Amino acid sequence: MPTCTIRLRALDPRIARHLLLTLVTVGLAPLSPAMRDATAVHAQIPFEGEVRQLVTFRFLPGRSGEALQLYTEQAVPLYQADTAMRSFRGLREVESPIPLDLVVVSSFAGMAGMDDSNAELRRLAGQAGTSIGAIYGAIGALSSSHDDQFVAMLPELGNGDPATARLVTLVWYRTLAGEQEQFERSLVDVVEWETKNGIRASTGRFLVSAGWTHLRFLGFESLEEYQSYWDVVSRAGAHGYLDGVTAERREVILAPVPELTVR
Repeated sequence: MPTCTIRLRALDPRIARHLLLTLVTVGLAPLSPAMRDATAVHAQIPFEGEVRQLVTFRFLPGRSGEALQLYTEQAVPLYQADTAMRSFRGLREVESPIPLDLVVVSSFAGMAGMDDSNAELRRLAGQAGTSIGAIYGAIGALSSSHDDQFVAMLPELGNGDPATARLVTLVWYRTLAGEQEQFERSLVDVVEWETKNGIRASTGRFLVSAGWTHLRFLGFESLEEYQSYWDVVSRAGAHGYLDGVTAERREVILAPVPELTVR
């Protein structure tokens, strides 16, 4: 199948400017200056060979606070000392069509890096008089469900770090059989337009998932900016090429949890 070219360069400048506005986020309190500074010094920009693990939690009613406390007090200190874990992010639910409370994203230098991290966490937890299994077990006991997914990041199909935005949209794609390469070729022009318009985005190809093939991270400063992005993409016909090779798509809107940020 020939590569499709997406015509995005003739966008109305007023639309592009509107897409870049930083607005007050609906339902989110403003970040304090200290939190802004903390966010500014961290970046989860994809690198060559990077693999990310995503764990999505649905907690038992009223137990989210306890689970977050376990993460911040027991797991995060170990992650900070574990240099094989390249970075770690926690994202809470803002708007989602699927049941979830928290998504945690860990980054490694390939699956080998994940093996190294697991070994290091076991050692560090042992020195602290506990075990990583006990910590994860305690968090798991507060959840009604969770799932694990692994994605190999594609640095060339992104721009910046979406997790530094106030809202992070995760978009799952299930491509038609045999159309993964065409999907990625079609995405090149979308990424070029996102880069020119300052949209923070990154892309990965799933290694382990329930049939999904690709995952995109998109960063926005408000729900209105989120809607404007999709409106512009739709009017430009950009997503039509992706839709033509996509069997299914789903998306959720999340917000970073500053306490669950490592490197």
